[in-house]
Amino acid sequence: MPTASQTIHAFTVDLEEWYQGLELPIDAWSAHESRLERGLSVLLRLLDDAGVRATFFVLGCIARTHPDLVKSIHDSGHEIGSHGYQHERVDALGHEAFREQERQTKGLLEAITGAPVVGFRAPFFSVTAQSLWALEILAELGYRYDCSVSPVVTWRYGIKGAPEGIFDITDIGLTEFTLSTWSFLGKRMAAGGAYFRIFPSQWSRQPFLNGAGPGMFYIHPWEYDPGHPRIKFGRRAMMTHYTNLSGTAGRTAALLEKFSFAPACDVITAARSAGTIGSHILRNLNAVADLSESAAP
Repeated sequence: MPTASQTIHAFTVDLEEWYQGLELPIDAWSAHESRLERGLSVLLRLLDDAGVRATFFVLGCIARTHPDLVKSIHDSGHEIGSHGYQHERVDALGHEAFREQERQTKGLLEAITGAPVVGFRAPFFSVTAQSLWALEILAELGYRYDCSVSPVVTWRYGIKGAPEGIFDITDIGLTEFTLSTWSFLGKRMAAGGAYFRIFPSQWSRQPFLNGAGPGMFYIHPWEYDPGHPRIKFGRRAMMTHYTNLSGTAGRTAALLEKFSFAPACDVITAARSAGTIGSHILRNLNAVADLSESAAP
């Protein structure tokens, strides 16, 4: 079991249906069965058995249709954050639509839980070179931290050269907690999701080794439901979505036994008390994003 002397890392969950992270139009969702609670029940049991509390970034549309479920997760001691309203990319929404959807989602989640919602993660980690403006809007709406910036670059998301870890964006009053990464053949890979299922589990544990500082793990409930329907979409996305779903639960149990985890808000608070949070200004992040964009093929 983890010891008290170990670094405490963030365990984070994107609470969404199995089909909501796919490249399916929203109006096609109703054709697919809801299986949210199947995988979620497995994950909640794993967390409870390990005595771990996590952060659940919840879609507003899920909160609207499953308020009792969201309330139960909160009442069990887990943190509730926002994952946007309908799993739409931030960079596709634009300023005003994003502001209004986040105001709506934050208010809905706070009404259900009776507690402030201070954390946000964008669908598809879509705070990218084209949408760093979203961080200013989050601060304006009263969010205290964001977990949307990815130093891992894929066809879906990422900012090449983005700083990694926990840092304050001092000029807008927001804390960023980025995806944690590990390296494979010179490329950065993420600690969680498809990377956790596809690669040997010891590789994705690298960000959580002692001395590495607080890391962040992420996962989805549908990754604990290997029986969810198989539908055809892009080949690359199909591979990342369906590979080794049957192994997620066992790998998670081993991860929870080896390392210490807590909600993202608690990890940030502990890092602040330890004086280990760095700082940047938004202009510097924009500069990195500009370089990333100009280097793109």
